[in-house]
Amino acid sequence: MKWIEFHHPDISLPVVRRQIAMELVDMLELLSLFLSRGGWGVLNRSCYPNRQAYRNATYRLRKEGLIAEQASGGKVPRLVLTEPGKRVLPAYFNPERYWNKKWDGRWYLLIYDVPELERAYRDVLRRFLKRERLGCLQQSVWVTPWDIRPLFDDLVEGAAVGSFAYLFESRTVLGLPSRRVVDDAWNFDRLYEIQDFYCQVMRENLSLLDGVSDVDELGVLMRMAANAFHVAFVEDPLLPRELLPRDYRGMEAFSLHREVMEGIGRKLKSV
Repeated sequence: MKWIEFHHPDISLPVVRRQIAMELVDMLELLSLFLSRGGWGVLNRSCYPNRQAYRNATYRLRKEGLIAEQASGGKVPRLVLTEPGKRVLPAYFNPERYWNKKWDGRWYLLIYDVPELERAYRDVLRRFLKRERLGCLQQSVWVTPWDIRPLFDDLVEGAAVGSFAYLFESRTVLGLPSRRVVDDAWNFDRLYEIQDFYCQVMRENLSLLDGVSDVDELGVLMRMAANAFHVAFVEDPLLPRELLPRDYRGMEAFSLHREVMEGIGRKLKSV
Protein backbone atom coordinates (compact mmCIF):
# COMPACT_ATOMS: atom_id res chain seq x y z
CA MET A 1 0.00 0.00 0.00
CA LYS A 2 1.28 3.46 -0.88
CA TRP A 3 0.16 5.56 2.05
CA ILE A 4 0.02 9.35 1.65
CA GLU A 5 3.05 10.74 3.47
CA PHE A 6 2.81 13.74 5.73
CA HIS A 7 5.59 15.69 4.05
CA HIS A 8 5.92 19.41 4.60
CA PRO A 9 8.87 21.45 3.24
CA ASP A 10 9.40 23.17 6.59
CA ILE A 11 9.38 19.96 8.64
CA SER A 12 12.04 17.25 8.85
CA LEU A 13 10.39 14.03 10.06
CA PRO A 14 13.72 12.38 11.01
CA VAL A 15 14.35 15.37 13.25
CA VAL A 16 10.79 15.11 14.60
CA ARG A 17 11.31 11.45 15.52
CA ARG A 18 14.41 12.37 17.52
CA GLN A 19 12.56 15.26 19.14
CA ILE A 20 9.67 13.05 20.25
CA ALA A 21 12.03 10.85 22.26
CA MET A 22 13.77 13.85 23.83
CA GLU A 23 10.75 16.09 24.34
CA LEU A 24 10.36 15.63 28.08
CA VAL A 25 14.11 15.62 28.64
CA ASP A 26 14.39 18.96 26.85
CA MET A 27 11.73 20.39 29.15
CA LEU A 28 14.11 19.91 32.05
CA GLU A 29 17.15 21.44 30.38
CA LEU A 30 16.42 24.71 32.11
CA LEU A 31 16.65 23.19 35.56
CA SER A 32 19.59 20.96 34.71
CA LEU A 33 21.61 23.81 33.25
CA PHE A 34 20.67 26.22 36.01
CA LEU A 35 21.60 23.86 38.80
CA SER A 36 24.84 22.71 37.17
CA ARG A 37 26.36 26.17 36.66
CA GLY A 38 28.33 26.16 39.86
CA GLY A 39 30.27 29.30 38.96
CA TRP A 40 27.22 31.55 38.59
CA GLY A 41 26.43 33.53 41.71
CA VAL A 42 22.70 32.90 41.72
CA LEU A 43 23.37 29.25 42.34
CA ASN A 44 24.76 30.00 45.75
CA ARG A 45 22.76 28.51 48.57
CA SER A 46 22.09 31.97 49.93
CA CYS A 47 19.77 32.60 46.93
CA TYR A 48 17.15 30.36 48.46
CA PRO A 49 14.89 31.96 51.08
CA ASN A 50 15.59 28.98 53.33
CA ARG A 51 16.46 25.32 53.01
CA GLN A 52 12.95 24.20 53.94
CA ALA A 53 11.42 26.27 51.12
CA TYR A 54 13.89 24.72 48.70
CA ARG A 55 13.12 21.19 49.91
CA ASN A 56 9.36 21.79 49.68
CA ALA A 57 9.63 23.09 46.11
CA THR A 58 11.79 20.25 44.87
CA TYR A 59 9.52 17.76 46.63
CA ARG A 60 6.48 19.09 44.76
CA LEU A 61 8.32 18.93 41.45
CA ARG A 62 9.55 15.43 42.22
CA LYS A 63 6.03 14.36 43.19
CA GLU A 64 4.92 15.20 39.64
CA GLY A 65 7.09 12.28 38.49
CA LEU A 66 9.35 14.44 36.35
CA ILE A 67 12.50 15.03 38.39
CA ALA A 68 14.49 13.52 41.19
CA GLU A 69 17.20 14.96 43.39
CA GLN A 70 20.52 13.15 43.27
CA ALA A 71 23.68 13.76 45.23
CA SER A 72 26.32 15.39 43.05
CA GLY A 73 29.13 15.68 45.56
CA GLY A 74 28.66 19.42 45.92
CA LYS A 75 26.26 21.95 47.36
CA VAL A 76 24.18 22.25 44.20
CA PRO A 77 21.74 19.38 43.52
CA ARG A 78 21.20 17.85 40.10
CA LEU A 79 17.68 17.34 38.80
CA VAL A 80 17.02 14.57 36.29
CA LEU A 81 14.05 12.92 34.62
CA THR A 82 12.70 9.96 36.58
CA GLU A 83 11.58 6.73 34.96
CA PRO A 84 7.89 7.54 35.65
CA GLY A 85 8.51 10.99 34.18
CA LYS A 86 9.75 9.47 30.94
CA ARG A 87 6.35 7.84 30.51
CA VAL A 88 4.40 11.07 30.90
CA LEU A 89 2.55 11.88 27.69
CA PRO A 90 2.72 15.38 26.17
CA ALA A 91 -0.31 17.59 26.80
CA TYR A 92 -1.56 17.33 23.22
CA PHE A 93 -2.46 13.67 23.75
CA ASN A 94 -5.47 14.99 25.67
CA PRO A 95 -6.15 18.40 24.06
CA GLU A 96 -9.86 18.41 24.96
CA ARG A 97 -8.85 18.89 28.57
CA TYR A 98 -7.54 22.33 27.61
CA TRP A 99 -10.11 23.28 24.97
CA ASN A 100 -12.97 22.58 27.36
CA LYS A 101 -11.48 24.35 30.35
CA LYS A 102 -13.24 27.57 31.37
CA TRP A 103 -10.98 30.63 31.11
CA ASP A 104 -11.27 33.10 33.97
CA GLY A 105 -10.17 36.06 31.83
CA ARG A 106 -6.75 36.40 33.45
CA TRP A 107 -3.44 36.48 31.61
CA TYR A 108 -0.13 35.52 33.21
CA LEU A 109 2.94 37.34 31.90
CA LEU A 110 6.45 36.08 32.51
CA ILE A 111 9.11 38.75 31.98
CA TYR A 112 12.81 38.04 32.32
CA ASP A 113 16.14 39.74 31.73
CA VAL A 114 19.03 37.36 31.18
CA PRO A 115 22.46 38.98 30.56
CA GLU A 116 23.95 38.68 27.06
CA LEU A 117 26.86 36.75 28.55
CA GLU A 118 24.39 34.03 29.49
CA ARG A 119 23.01 33.57 25.96
CA ALA A 120 23.08 29.77 26.19
CA TYR A 121 21.01 29.86 29.35
CA ARG A 122 18.57 32.30 27.76
CA ASP A 123 18.12 29.96 24.78
CA VAL A 124 17.30 27.06 27.09
CA LEU A 125 14.83 29.24 28.97
CA ARG A 126 13.04 30.08 25.73
CA ARG A 127 12.78 26.40 24.81
CA PHE A 128 11.39 25.65 28.24
CA LEU A 129 8.70 28.33 27.90
CA LYS A 130 7.75 26.95 24.49
CA ARG A 131 7.43 23.48 26.01
CA GLU A 132 5.02 24.98 28.52
CA ARG A 133 3.11 26.45 25.51
CA LEU A 134 3.52 30.09 26.54
CA GLY A 135 3.19 32.63 23.74
CA CYS A 136 5.92 35.16 22.95
CA LEU A 137 4.68 38.76 22.81
CA GLN A 138 8.21 40.15 22.65
CA GLN A 139 11.67 38.61 23.03
CA SER A 140 11.53 38.44 26.81
CA VAL A 141 7.79 38.82 27.42
CA TRP A 142 5.79 35.58 27.43
CA VAL A 143 2.09 35.09 28.10
CA THR A 144 -0.37 32.29 28.91
CA PRO A 145 -4.04 32.13 29.89
CA TRP A 146 -3.28 29.32 32.34
CA ASP A 147 -2.39 29.92 35.96
CA ILE A 148 1.31 29.03 36.17
CA ARG A 149 1.85 30.52 39.62
CA PRO A 150 2.43 27.12 41.28
CA LEU A 151 5.07 26.18 38.69
CA PHE A 152 6.72 29.59 38.88
CA ASP A 153 6.74 29.52 42.66
CA ASP A 154 8.43 26.11 42.71
CA LEU A 155 11.03 27.31 40.21
CA VAL A 156 11.68 30.39 42.33
CA GLU A 157 12.08 28.36 45.49
CA GLY A 158 13.86 25.39 43.99
CA ALA A 159 15.99 27.02 41.31
CA ALA A 160 16.19 30.72 42.26
CA VAL A 161 14.50 31.79 39.00
CA GLY A 162 13.17 34.87 40.77
CA SER A 163 16.61 36.45 40.56
CA PHE A 164 15.98 37.40 36.93
CA ALA A 165 12.27 36.78 36.19
CA TYR A 166 8.91 38.27 37.21
CA LEU A 167 5.41 36.87 36.86
CA PHE A 168 2.45 39.24 36.48
CA GLU A 169 -1.29 38.58 36.52
CA SER A 170 -3.49 40.85 34.43
CA ARG A 171 -6.98 41.16 33.00
CA THR A 172 -5.53 42.87 29.92
CA VAL A 173 -2.13 42.79 28.21
CA LEU A 174 -0.81 46.17 27.09
CA GLY A 175 -4.43 47.26 26.77
CA LEU A 176 -4.99 44.77 23.94
CA PRO A 177 -8.17 42.74 23.43
CA SER A 178 -7.82 39.00 23.98
CA ARG A 179 -8.00 38.26 20.24
CA ARG A 180 -5.07 40.60 19.57
CA VAL A 181 -3.02 39.01 22.35
CA VAL A 182 -3.57 35.55 20.85
CA ASP A 183 -2.69 36.70 17.34
CA ASP A 184 0.49 38.43 18.50
CA ALA A 185 1.71 35.77 20.92
CA TRP A 186 1.20 32.60 18.86
CA ASN A 187 1.76 31.89 15.17
CA PHE A 188 -1.68 30.57 14.31
CA ASP A 189 -1.15 31.15 10.59
CA ARG A 190 1.62 28.56 10.57
CA LEU A 191 -0.38 26.25 12.84
CA TYR A 192 -3.37 26.47 10.50
CA GLU A 193 -1.21 25.55 7.51
CA ILE A 194 0.24 22.49 9.26
CA GLN A 195 -3.03 21.23 10.75
CA ASP A 196 -4.96 21.82 7.54
CA PHE A 197 -2.37 19.81 5.63
CA TYR A 198 -2.54 17.10 8.30
CA CYS A 199 -6.34 16.87 7.82
CA GLN A 200 -5.93 16.48 4.06
CA VAL A 201 -3.36 13.70 4.44
CA MET A 202 -5.29 11.79 7.09
CA ARG A 203 -8.52 11.90 5.08
CA GLU A 204 -6.71 10.38 2.10
CA ASN A 205 -5.17 7.66 4.25
CA LEU A 206 -8.57 6.89 5.80
CA SER A 207 -9.96 6.34 2.31
CA LEU A 208 -7.13 3.86 1.65
CA LEU A 209 -7.50 2.05 4.97
CA ASP A 210 -10.63 0.08 3.99
CA GLY A 211 -8.74 -2.06 1.51
CA VAL A 212 -5.81 -2.95 3.78
CA SER A 213 -5.51 -6.05 5.96
CA ASP A 214 -1.74 -6.59 6.04
CA VAL A 215 -0.27 -6.16 9.53
CA ASP A 216 2.98 -4.69 8.26
CA GLU A 217 1.15 -2.10 6.19
CA LEU A 218 -1.00 -1.18 9.17
CA GLY A 219 2.16 -0.79 11.24
CA VAL A 220 3.61 1.60 8.67
CA LEU A 221 0.49 3.74 8.77
CA MET A 222 0.46 3.73 12.56
CA ARG A 223 4.04 5.04 12.72
CA MET A 224 3.36 7.64 10.05
CA ALA A 225 0.19 8.77 11.82
CA ALA A 226 1.99 9.10 15.16
CA ASN A 227 4.76 11.22 13.67
CA ALA A 228 2.27 13.39 11.79
CA PHE A 229 0.14 13.88 14.91
CA HIS A 230 3.18 15.12 16.81
CA VAL A 231 4.01 17.61 14.06
CA ALA A 232 0.41 18.83 13.87
CA PHE A 233 0.17 19.57 17.59
CA VAL A 234 3.63 20.16 19.01
CA GLU A 235 3.33 23.93 18.34
CA ASP A 236 -0.33 24.13 19.37
CA PRO A 237 -0.78 26.24 22.54
CA LEU A 238 -4.00 24.35 23.36
CA LEU A 239 -5.93 27.46 24.34
CA PRO A 240 -9.47 27.44 25.77
CA ARG A 241 -12.16 27.47 23.07
CA GLU A 242 -13.12 31.11 23.56
CA LEU A 243 -9.59 32.22 22.65
CA LEU A 244 -9.15 30.06 19.55
CA PRO A 245 -9.30 31.64 16.06
CA ARG A 246 -12.40 30.89 13.99
CA ASP A 247 -10.40 28.93 11.41
CA TYR A 248 -8.58 26.81 13.99
CA ARG A 249 -8.24 23.23 12.68
CA GLY A 250 -6.98 21.50 15.81
CA MET A 251 -10.28 19.91 16.80
CA GLU A 252 -10.84 18.49 13.33
CA ALA A 253 -7.26 17.23 13.24
CA PHE A 254 -7.63 15.52 16.62
CA SER A 255 -10.90 13.90 15.53
CA LEU A 256 -9.20 12.55 12.40
CA HIS A 257 -6.30 11.25 14.46
CA ARG A 258 -8.67 9.26 16.65
CA GLU A 259 -10.55 8.02 13.60
CA VAL A 260 -7.33 6.78 11.98
CA MET A 261 -6.11 5.06 15.14
CA GLU A 262 -9.49 3.45 15.81
CA GLY A 263 -9.62 2.29 12.18
CA ILE A 264 -6.18 0.70 12.49
CA GLY A 265 -7.31 -0.97 15.73
CA ARG A 266 -10.38 -2.48 14.10
CA LYS A 267 -8.29 -3.77 11.20
CA LEU A 268 -5.76 -5.39 13.54
CA LYS A 269 -8.53 -7.14 15.47
CA SER A 270 -9.92 -8.60 12.27
CA VAL A 271 -6.59 -9.90 10.93
